[in-house]
Amino acid sequence: MKIDLQIGRYGIRLQEAENCVCLDWPLEPFVPFLTQANDQPDIDFTVKVVNHLPEMTHGQLIFDASHGLWKLYEAESGFLLESPNTHTLESYSRALISRDFSRIEVWVRQHEALWEQRVAWEPLKIINPIMEVCLTTKLAREWVFTGPSGAGKSTLSDWFTARGACVLSDERLILRKVAGEILICGTPWPGTGRQANNRSGPLTALYCIRHGEGTHALRRLPARNVSLFVLRQCFLPHWDRAAMGRSLAFLDELIERVGCFELAFAKNPDIVDYLEEQRLARTLVPS
Repeated sequence: MKIDLQIGRYGIRLQEAENCVCLDWPLEPFVPFLTQANDQPDIDFTVKVVNHLPEMTHGQLIFDASHGLWKLYEAESGFLLESPNTHTLESYSRALISRDFSRIEVWVRQHEALWEQRVAWEPLKIINPIMEVCLTTKLAREWVFTGPSGAGKSTLSDWFTARGACVLSDERLILRKVAGEILICGTPWPGTGRQANNRSGPLTALYCIRHGEGTHALRRLPARNVSLFVLRQCFLPHWDRAAMGRSLAFLDELIERVGCFELAFAKNPDIVDYLEEQRLARTLVPS
């Protein structure tokens, strides 16, 4: 079984050699991101479905996501990521990760339910959290992965969609610098509006949104305000000092190159006309 994905213009492959049964796949948000590729992927997962996870030596604990989610340790060849079953807290998977977070060997417990007496596994249990951790760390040298919650993002997405705009995501976006240009890319992790598109485009303006009253209001934000607003809503690799430094440097460059504004909008679909009249946004994607 081979699964190829393209997220943020990066190729990601999950390869399971024994052709075990795949459960709950593909999930709808991931369908636009599926691809068929023969080239070497940027992030390559070798998956082994087993009855018992292999014993491995834990090095120093680097990061604990807490709440029984996952832990990242030092390992002789790179890193070791332990991911438990969130209900039983027993280890569900172990992953040996290369130093550059590009090559990953994963051992995952077979699914408890028998499927026609064949071994089964769930790709999503590898995508979340192992793939997310590797993607976040690898791309942190170039982008800020952001998704504010409760500020009206899905509401704006629905209004822009109704007007024919291409909404990349109503929850999480990837910002990358490619060939000197800052691009904004969709991801398969949507919000309540279920918007997920595998497309990208140049970022021309950044709106820090909040709910307003009465009328819409727009003002340019000082750099410091933008930094504080964006950093609170980012998925940052706290376990990797170099990647954190590069993420902050990228944010500084983004603020310098792209117009950043605070948008307080009343709950009215005429916000689309308001922004067009302001001539401030060339990309119709809420940020």
